[in-house]
Amino acid sequence: MRRTWITTVAGFLLTSVAAWCAEPQPVHVEESFVVGEPVLTGRMDCADCLDPTSCDGVVPRHWLSETSLKGIGFGPDRWLDVGASYRARHHREINMRPGTTGGLSGVDDSFWLHQTRLWFDGELNSRLRFRVGFIDAASSGEKHPSRSREVNRHDLYQAHVNAILYEGEGTLTARVGRQEARYGSARMMMAPGWANRRRTHDGVRFIWESDDWEINPFWLRPVFRDSAHFSTFDNSNPSQQLYGIFSTCKQMENDKLDLYWLAYDLSTTVSGARYDTLGSRYYGGFDNWVYEFEGGVQLGENPDDTNHDAGFFTGGLGRKLASLPWQPELWAFFDWASGDDTVGNGFHHYVPRAHYYLGFMDLFGRRNLEDLNIRLTVRPTQQLTLVAWCHFFALANGNDVPYNLNMRPYADLTAGSARSQTLGTELDLLATYDVTEQTQLRVGYSHFWSGTFYDTTPGVPTNLDGNFLFSHVFIQF
Repeated sequence: MRRTWITTVAGFLLTSVAAWCAEPQPVHVEESFVVGEPVLTGRMDCADCLDPTSCDGVVPRHWLSETSLKGIGFGPDRWLDVGASYRARHHREINMRPGTTGGLSGVDDSFWLHQTRLWFDGELNSRLRFRVGFIDAASSGEKHPSRSREVNRHDLYQAHVNAILYEGEGTLTARVGRQEARYGSARMMMAPGWANRRRTHDGVRFIWESDDWEINPFWLRPVFRDSAHFSTFDNSNPSQQLYGIFSTCKQMENDKLDLYWLAYDLSTTVSGARYDTLGSRYYGGFDNWVYEFEGGVQLGENPDDTNHDAGFFTGGLGRKLASLPWQPELWAFFDWASGDDTVGNGFHHYVPRAHYYLGFMDLFGRRNLEDLNIRLTVRPTQQLTLVAWCHFFALANGNDVPYNLNMRPYADLTAGSARSQTLGTELDLLATYDVTEQTQLRVGYSHFWSGTFYDTTPGVPTNLDGNFLFSHVFIQF
């Protein structure tokens, strides 16, 4: 019954928006570009950079880009590309490692993460392409057991085919197999480049693309690390499903509209939960102003078998000052995600992009959270990007608790334990230098000033501030 109602609503929304987009839209004559997500870095591996939509910059080309391993022919109209990458990243975590459920822990650590990837892209004919990718993610020097997102030895993370099913006024493509998935802003679904082991899924996606619309129905099962059997490839979890429809209206001159229904079905797991999100995102710009608004309602069933009613909202306004030295770009955002009087029943962020929207320290997940944040981006040179990002965190519901990226309550706190809603302030500083198109250096520092929540709430591990320092080198061909 619930699925039928949700499907009906989603269909109604899609129909309504289609009718709206079919009408002529006002044209912003001041700017001709379509503004998407804020640009933070130059051109690098789109799966690795802070903003995968920003890969339109120009930096010096490297000799590796001219390698003979690109465009290898193996028959009429058949070709094969071979690519690889290596990333070494050092972490210094103070008062935030390991922590049983994330957040401030009173424990420090210092270690290295290594990620090596090898992939093959090919075309068998004009309608059939494929990708196969392997990954080896390892850590060294950790004092404490590695986290699940850090280690995945010798695994298959991509193996899919793309088949063009129809070409006419639009193109319909099917992608079948093991694949990474990103939709829209990635607040709900993303294969994060920050995580050492990456995130992948088994399933099928359809992509309908025309001049006015891109529509993506999908059905996926998340792939989880098999820590007990390194000799075999990981398998998808048969107890979890992600499916829905993600659509983008592209007819407007300077703006775009995303409309989606996303379902995360855990009904066969121990939690027995299910979350259906009906959401939309409107973003664009004019005359050097840029903006982004996203929100949605979330229905379904909670782990305690009660009805799930939640929601989230993000609003952002920015200004590009391209005429000034260093081309500064200033944004102000407000993020809100609902909590609940019952611990564990607030908004669920599915499998989102971490290490970005809610701070580089990854102290909080998108549940029972308010975050007023300001970001400044400058580019002293074409290759160097500097970012300063400040967050002011608070609980959305004082009867609920903070949550980590895995939607677990911080320090296993119970309902009503919080004595203050003021979580604290985080400052993130980031410098990225694109040495060449294939080589990147990055260093970042974050400091978290703990708020009165940590001073007054019984059961928290510590009320001390936290620090995070990292640096990495990344190379690909």
